[in-house]
Amino acid sequence: MGKIVITKQNNRLLLTHFNEKQPVLMETAPLLSQEGILGNIYLARVKDVVSGLRGAFLSVSGEDSVYLPLKENNKFLCANREFSEGEYIRQGDDIVVQIAGEALKTKQPTASEKLELTGQYCVCSFFGHGIRYSRKLSKDKIDFLSQSIKEAFIEGRKQYQFTIRTNTESLTDPAPLIQEMRMFIHIFDTIRDTYRHRTCYSCFYQPEPEIIRLIKNIPLDSYDEIVTDLPDLYDILIKAFSDKSVRLYQDEMLTLSKLYSIETHLKEALAKKVWLSCGGYLVIEPTEAMVVIDVNSGKSIGKGKESRDYCLKVNLEAAKEVARQLRLRNYSGMIMVDFINMEEDADNQTLMETLDRILQEDKVRTRLVDMTPLGIVEITRKKVSKPLFDFFGKTS
Repeated sequence: MGKIVITKQNNRLLLTHFNEKQPVLMETAPLLSQEGILGNIYLARVKDVVSGLRGAFLSVSGEDSVYLPLKENNKFLCANREFSEGEYIRQGDDIVVQIAGEALKTKQPTASEKLELTGQYCVCSFFGHGIRYSRKLSKDKIDFLSQSIKEAFIEGRKQYQFTIRTNTESLTDPAPLIQEMRMFIHIFDTIRDTYRHRTCYSCFYQPEPEIIRLIKNIPLDSYDEIVTDLPDLYDILIKAFSDKSVRLYQDEMLTLSKLYSIETHLKEALAKKVWLSCGGYLVIEPTEAMVVIDVNSGKSIGKGKESRDYCLKVNLEAAKEVARQLRLRNYSGMIMVDFINMEEDADNQTLMETLDRILQEDKVRTRLVDMTPLGIVEITRKKVSKPLFDFFGKTS
């Protein structure tokens, strides 16, 4: 069973998710005293609409600005005037938005008019109706939850859209899900009833600390314990995860970081070269435009069937490791992978099918695009936050 270990590294919180002894995920969050604005919901003022960029710049305070992408079908809660669907916002409008993305390099934080509240068991969307269920839920569980929600007669449920998360698979009692749905309805009802009467720059909602949101994005059945050596964080964890084992580690002789070799795992997650058990290795190079990964055999390859079998073996192991490294390092955008060339179409098809199946296990939307005529495999991964090396640098 897995374990989540949370330590302090470089004045940040570092979450390491272990599957047995191997880390499958390393994510970072600000210290509790340094929380940012990600996930906050504001009444923001439109400073400028830039039609060429199909976007607008908004002010969420007297100083902080964010960027809002615009589409033809945007729906807005506009406080200063009546707003018709399909209409465009104007300079000076006061609109309700949620901070959807952190500032990245020279880019400002991004905002969205699509308000969403994410919990451990469901996601509630302001614009929309009905209930959707995770595709990973069993039919029996969906039937059970659907009936339970109907019998609960949740007031206001039909005004919003709910997505029931995979974590509900472990529920034998629907009460935690029902409670979460009612809490989200109350938050959105309050926004709906008050946004026209609030002053500009008002903050309607601040989510839980980012480290808590990161944990809630990890499937419940993939870990059985959360361990930290930070007392202030421990107090929050035991309240947020009362159904899990949460342990405060305190040992002056051996730190938590040393016990789980966090520095070693972090160094490996930032290294340029990654060794495979078969003898091959990966060379990982993040650039401004994309992430480039080269698969190497690591030893001389002979001819004939032995060579073919070995190339396929290295490529299949590399495919599994590439998927793990993308999650571990939190790479996003365009990823180009140069696997070892294989002459047989059947072998290339086996590789692509295996890689596609493994990538679909990623909780961040990841898509296998194609293999180019030159044999380069193209992958895209949604950008949700900064990669690990942005906080801790790279090693050779």
